[in-house]
Amino acid sequence: MKLSLALAFAPLALSLGSAAEAACVYPQAPQSIPNGSTADKATMLAAQSEVKEYSQAVQGTYLPCLEKEKEDSIAALDPADPDYEKKKKTLESIHAKKHNAAMDELQATADTWSKEIKAFSSRETD
Repeated sequence: MKLSLALAFAPLALSLGSAAEAACVYPQAPQSIPNGSTADKATMLAAQSEVKEYSQAVQGTYLPCLEKEKEDSIAALDPADPDYEKKKKTLESIHAKKHNAAMDELQATADTWSKEIKAFSSRETD
């Protein structure tokens, strides 16, 4: 009895496990970017490394994961479902919002970094 019950729930457990694995992890932006007017070179280089890692996490990992997640979710829909188009559009809308939020935060981080690196560079040339 226990074996048959375990076998009956095995597909459910496997599907939940793969769904948890498939969840895309939103990358954490650098907590702070140093003030380029006052920071030393080592601090700026460390921050540059953090910004590059964050950019790679967004563009190289998170966004491709989101795209795959969207494609998999749409593929899992039943095309015969009368609400198929509505569900598909909802999934696409959610994907677009997540994508745009990640890109907006990445752009804001890049803009801040650019401003601070310019301040650092102008201080270094003075």
